[in-house]
Amino acid sequence: MYSSPHPHAALPGRLLIVGTGCVAEGFLPLLWRHIAVARERVALLGPDPQGQALAARHGISCHACALSAENHAAELARHLRAGDVLLNLALGAGSLDLLAWCLRHDVLYLDTNLEPWSGQAHSLAGARSRALAMRGQSTAVVSHGANPGLVTHLLKQALQQLVPDAANWPQAARRLGLQVLQISEVDSHRPAVQTSEAAAAGTRPPAEFANTWSALGLAGELCAPAELAWGAQEYALPAGAVLREGGRGGAVELAGAALATRVAGWSPGTGSFTGWLLAHHEAMSMADLLTEHASDVVAGQGVVVPLRPTVFYAVQPCPAAVQGASALVAPSPPAGCYYRILKEELMSGGTDLGVLLLGERVGHWYGSRLTLAQARKCAPDNNATTLQVAAGVLGALVWALENPRRGVVEAEDMDHRRVLAVAAPYLGELAAIDTPWRPPGKGPLRFERFLVGSQTGRDHNR
Repeated sequence: MYSSPHPHAALPGRLLIVGTGCVAEGFLPLLWRHIAVARERVALLGPDPQGQALAARHGISCHACALSAENHAAELARHLRAGDVLLNLALGAGSLDLLAWCLRHDVLYLDTNLEPWSGQAHSLAGARSRALAMRGQSTAVVSHGANPGLVTHLLKQALQQLVPDAANWPQAARRLGLQVLQISEVDSHRPAVQTSEAAAAGTRPPAEFANTWSALGLAGELCAPAELAWGAQEYALPAGAVLREGGRGGAVELAGAALATRVAGWSPGTGSFTGWLLAHHEAMSMADLLTEHASDVVAGQGVVVPLRPTVFYAVQPCPAAVQGASALVAPSPPAGCYYRILKEELMSGGTDLGVLLLGERVGHWYGSRLTLAQARKCAPDNNATTLQVAAGVLGALVWALENPRRGVVEAEDMDHRRVLAVAAPYLGELAAIDTPWRPPGKGPLRFERFLVGSQTGRDHNR
């Protein structure tokens, strides 16, 4: 029987979780608390040996298999039927193919990121466009963890608090004079002693990249090109950047790897910080949410350019990941590096994750401030970063079970109040903080002011 003391929703069919890493590990304790489901109806699928041990701890089955472009259809057909749920938490499992299979077979689908198959590369903006063009009746929630996912609901909550009488999201952004929206994340988790396992064993340490969530996943993002949504006020693309149309606005792919793209950011725990700009789904989807059509502009204001903010994700990973980034070489994470997830050795710190709204009449951060101690008290097998992701997955799953016939959706299409009501107990302090911070330099609030050690290039949107 199921054990759900505070159920939000019931799952009458089967749940297949693809991926057996830290997000699956962090999510399972929340599943039993909040979803009414029999354990014999839940299964893990993945190639990693730790999957069997994780499944045994939770009394569920585990199928040892690495999904591929060639075998995924047959493998999914073995485990899923119409009305069941596929939760894709795996790195390197082709999201677009899994999504298409679920839509054809009336299976509910959720993932935390649009992933290509292992060894392949894709433009995130292009993958998003292809996902949103797919058709089907069963609900398929794409890219919904902490970010992308929860941060969109935090954005909506912030806008409602700041402009409670706005008729829609673009109007709220217009009223604030919003020019730049930064998804701001600072991970301050620290282990007791920052040494590699090899060094602790007295052997020669290899190149190591350690992180509080998938080390290989973050390494892949750092080695891939950075992408952001380009605002209406921008005019000079950084040198070598390519403008790709996606949604209502434009998606810009910067030259080189994100490793070389450092940006200025702000978060309440650190104040000003220097982080990396990584390609993230929410940059494109949030820009679309806030973009005005010409018809949105209020009549009688004269010539007004429809608003579209510049949106990008800026992250300062945990100190161990920052230190280990020197071992990474684009265009893909080196095979000779040792990738490690920090777990029990973490002793302090936490994660500040929120949205930073900057513009003519606004300087405001709203988000989750969660410490390691709070995360461990809330749910086993979690740190602050993984719990924020697990909370986002839980909120999306509850919403999908309550809205099972909505087709392909992303966070912007969902009820932010419902998702946050489910996730909030696992987010620590939801803080609303005004700030006078602006990036270095003078002049208009454009992307070039956020770039650290980079030059702008050719004109655009002039």
